[in-house]
Amino acid sequence: MIKKVLIGIIGFILGISFGFYFEGFFREIIQDIFRFTTSDKIQFVGKNISIFSDRTFEYILGFALMTFLLANIELKKKQILKNVILCLLIFGISIFLISAINANLKVVQCTACDNGIVKIHWNNINFGLTIGLSAIFSVVPNIIVLINKIKASVQHSI
Repeated sequence: MIKKVLIGIIGFILGISFGFYFEGFFREIIQDIFRFTTSDKIQFVGKNISIFSDRTFEYILGFALMTFLLANIELKKKQILKNVILCLLIFGISIFLISAINANLKVVQCTACDNGIVKIHWNNINFGLTIGLSAIFSVVPNIIVLINKIKASVQHSI
């Protein structure tokens, strides 16, 4: 029990650390997806400053890594590797789809565009929501595994 608590705490702290470290990387990827999926119909204007960005996604990444570690604590290395690949695949696809839908909605909603080109300020994209939702979607299989483990342990103790 103490081992699981420590692994959960370490996973949460590591997830938050990953969030701080990779925030700029995720922002650039999302901005590139915005440009790519709209055929460069979105242009970013102003200064790209992220001092006061939404920090919620860092806590969500902490929760996601903690959930992943707790769900895979007693599995073999081959199964853990499969789960890592699945989690990263779902995370990447989710970021791409959420960003693409958001970008195309911004282009469709534009009423004062010059030649169909939308000018968006760098901070008008909700990066935290995109990354946070992607992290939650990526750990859904692990959450299901944890729920099944809890149900099995409760039924076993009865």
